[in-house]
Parts: sequence; structure tokens; C-alpha cells
Amino acid sequence: MSFGLRNILIVILLSIIVLSWNYQPYMDMINGVREQYLQSAVYTALSEAKIKGEFTSSDLDTIQSTVADTLGYPPQDVLVQGTTTFTTVGSPMSLTISIPSQISLFSSNASNALQLTASETVDSEAIS
Repeated sequence: MSFGLRNILIVILLSIIVLSWNYQPYMDMINGVREQYLQSAVYTALSEAKIKGEFTSSDLDTIQSTVADTLGYPPQDVLVQGTTTFTTVGSPMSLTISIPSQISLFSSNASNALQLTASETVDSEAIS
């Protein structure tokens, strides 16, 4: 291997390492903002649903598509689970939203991918 080609390979490898190292704080910040959005979406959806006492499948689909559109995910990557059976006053109802994310620059489809999850439980206000 010639002296010039070896130097080029070293520069490329070092550039990848530096890029990954500099990328991590930004990914952490982005994941933090995503988590805040998920928590806000859960809180808002539960505030509306606790009056009805349940989430319909249409409600869950709407939440899924809204979160997917807002965060730029395909809808099938957003997992939404909520209380779908009618609950009356004082009974707990819950909602959980999860999205895939990255821990680092090189983990997009790897086994170390991170699931960001927001979950909340409130008491129903529905009268039977």
C-alpha cells in the first residue's frame, strides 16, 4: 500500500470516529425532545379520553398517525396502546406510546436501538 493511500484511509477512519463522537450529544438532545413530545401527546390524549372513559380504535389510530407525522416516522413504527374497555369514574385508564430511536450514529437498525416510551395512567371521569 502506498504512503498516500494509507494516509487517506487513516483520515477516513479518524473522521468516522470524530463524527460519531460529535454526533452523540445531538442525538441525546433530539431523543430528549422526542420524549417530551411523547409525554405531551400522552397527557393530551388522556385528558380528552378520560371524559369518555375509553379509547376507541379510531382514537388510537389517530394518535398513532399524528405522532408518526409529527416526528417523521412511518405509522407502523409508532406503537400506541391504551385502555379500550369502558371505565367509569375513578377507574384507571392508561395510554402508552413508543417510538424507535437511535443511541448513536451507527445504531439505526441494530439490536442496540432505543425505544422511547411515554406512559401515563389517570382516573376515568366517565359516568355510566
